[in-house]
Amino acid sequence: MKDLGVVKEEHEADLKDRFPHDRVVFFSDAVFAIAITLLAIELKLPDHEMVEHLGAAAAAGEVTSHFIAYFISFLVTGLFWVGHMQTWRHVRRVSGGLVWSTLLQLMFVALMPLATREYSVYFSSQSPGRLAFYAFVLAGISLFAVITRQMVIRQEKLHERIGVVATRWLFWRGMIPLMLFAVAIPAASVIPVWAGGLMFVMIFPCLAIAKRWVQRSAPEAA
Repeated sequence: MKDLGVVKEEHEADLKDRFPHDRVVFFSDAVFAIAITLLAIELKLPDHEMVEHLGAAAAAGEVTSHFIAYFISFLVTGLFWVGHMQTWRHVRRVSGGLVWSTLLQLMFVALMPLATREYSVYFSSQSPGRLAFYAFVLAGISLFAVITRQMVIRQEKLHERIGVVATRWLFWRGMIPLMLFAVAIPAASVIPVWAGGLMFVMIFPCLAIAKRWVQRSAPEAA
């Protein structure tokens, strides 16, 4: 039998590295929800003053660029949120490392409204710096999503709990966006404007192809 004092010390030491699971998940959901909501603030329809100042064609083009940026950012942010849920459903013990990696991911999520505004201006200004900033924010979200996934995989021993294939897919589902958005940062200075709108949508078919590849490369069941 362990001494009562030893048991108490072990319990207190264990609590130092534990945080309430629900509090972290609810806080993360709130940040994602606020960021997605704020994306719509920049949306506006052309008014009479805008049409007179810019002309009908230019006004329509400016509004269209805002809606394109909103649509892409909404889908990508939603993709990150779904991935966040898929990762955290496997978490049984919330360590300090998981909390901080999640906070750093949310720091970049909170930048999405600003990044989206810069991205929408990119279509008319054709400034590569704006596109690079947008890609940088997405790469930042992806980076800390991957770090969180790796922590969860090791800490929760997911290879044993959910199997090799599911664990491998959890990893690659985070790595593929990171690789794509990281490449987009230097590529922003050389790609044409239309490609700047298409490259971020490409994440969805890339993930679908990768998922099929992971499933096909799975070892045969014994």
